[in-house]
Amino acid sequence: MVKIRRAYEALFLGLFLFFLLITDLRYLKGWPVSLFLEATPLVAVSTALTTHTLYRNLTWGLLIIAITMIVGRVWCNWMCPFGILHHIFGVIGNRRNTKQMIEVNRYRKIYALKYYILVAMLAMASLWIIPTTLSAPGRVYAAYSGKELPQKGLARVFAAVTTGVAEAAEEHKTGNSTLQIGLLDPIALTVRSMTTSVLPTAQKATESIYTEPREYWQAWVVGLIFIGLLVANWWIPRFFCRALCPLGALLGVFSRFSLWRIDRDPVRCTDCDLCLKSCEGASDPHTDLRKSECFVCLNCIEDCPHDALSFRFLPRKASEVTYPAVGRRQLILAGLFGVFFFPMARLSGGVRKNFNKAVIRPPGSVAEDEFLRRCIKCDQCIRVCPTNVLQPSLFEAGVEGLWTPIMISKMGWCELNCTLCSQVCPTGAIREISIAEKLGVGPFESKGPIKTGTAFYNQGRCLPWAMDTDCVVCEEVCPVSPKAIFTRNVEVTDRWGGKLELKRPFIDPNRCIGCGICEHECPVKDDPAVYVTAIGETRDKSRSLLLSLVEDNAQDLVSV
Repeated sequence: MVKIRRAYEALFLGLFLFFLLITDLRYLKGWPVSLFLEATPLVAVSTALTTHTLYRNLTWGLLIIAITMIVGRVWCNWMCPFGILHHIFGVIGNRRNTKQMIEVNRYRKIYALKYYILVAMLAMASLWIIPTTLSAPGRVYAAYSGKELPQKGLARVFAAVTTGVAEAAEEHKTGNSTLQIGLLDPIALTVRSMTTSVLPTAQKATESIYTEPREYWQAWVVGLIFIGLLVANWWIPRFFCRALCPLGALLGVFSRFSLWRIDRDPVRCTDCDLCLKSCEGASDPHTDLRKSECFVCLNCIEDCPHDALSFRFLPRKASEVTYPAVGRRQLILAGLFGVFFFPMARLSGGVRKNFNKAVIRPPGSVAEDEFLRRCIKCDQCIRVCPTNVLQPSLFEAGVEGLWTPIMISKMGWCELNCTLCSQVCPTGAIREISIAEKLGVGPFESKGPIKTGTAFYNQGRCLPWAMDTDCVVCEEVCPVSPKAIFTRNVEVTDRWGGKLELKRPFIDPNRCIGCGICEHECPVKDDPAVYVTAIGETRDKSRSLLLSLVEDNAQDLVSV
């Protein structure tokens, strides 16, 4: 069975790397490149809490939960790419003898930390429950006493409760939750790290991954975290999986229902503890098995010299530790941390009134509050972007927005006829849009094009404005038609008293879509004379630049 498991590990790691490499304009061609992200149960559960919907293919996560409830945490050791990488690094760095291996694989209290992390993150995702609970009784009474419900008697009571609670939940989901599981979700973390650090580094050596080199803002931070977590295996095997992984904690909760598990025959067992030598999950197979910690690696069965261990259907309950070893007080404190951290983070600015002008989201992004309730920081959109304009943010969007995608036009620009980022987003933070919708043509003509921001001029740095030097680069590269950048001919007097004819550029805010190519191509490279900010984006009416756009063409995407 161990050989079969290793074959599955090679298969799933290879499949993950294959999908990662073909997440590219040249190779995409309909491949399900976001499959691993969509199959993560933690993403399905947490986005269902923050948005009250289960987005598209996230139902794959429910299948993983079902498998876990049958055979245990097979995901962690058979399918998870990050878990497989930890296994590989652990083998590479292992210099311990048998006795040391046995000791290092015993269960430790610190391994309960992942459950507290999970509770804190789910508390941030479900804070809307508190105001919903407070306002639901009034909504239920209003629904029951109103004239809208046709039912009578007990059926009317049930209908009023359902309607009232649903209305209260819908009202309070906005502004009362955030999605932070992407910080430590193993698939999101791996894709983010590969995208921003590993693949660009590999490009330097092979020059075969990208058509042009890629640079990512502060990628070294992501890279160091990724490498640090892998190297930690040399001190504590599978440290991330055992102590930090919130997905492992979620699957550990569901694995208590598993029908099959490792079972020890106390008659044959000689208490040699050799079953601990290669135990991946530190699940104590030498005594009562910790069901929530077992990765179903089956190494213990392989290592047992007396055939005292087997993988059995419905073994004795007395020989297992069914529940995770966590304390109620600690769980409550973790939940309270999540409940209080979210409002403190949100009220620190960066999302509403004091939103950062640099937070320019990809085209098709939903409004910022909804975006922060959907984005898992996987940076899959950054991986597929052909121009390198999408970058992982730091704290431009507040602490909630860490590593979410923003457009930095000095790095690239948004290609006019490209919607790849919307095609690979696994959670709908970037809606899947067509070229016609992006350009505002055909059936979308009445709405107009999707605007990600608006360009402005710093006349003190613009060559025609500040230095009496001809330059029309920004106008030439503007991709929309009619162009959003136009020039006016002016006659000026130079420093010697001579007359000069100049073309000075101006922005038409009705035409500008915020693509950023003008800023990218501006010859004033250090601090471009033309720059794009988030104002004027069509995903949020409150950020519209012109009153006419609010009234006529604004797209309310808050609830999409």
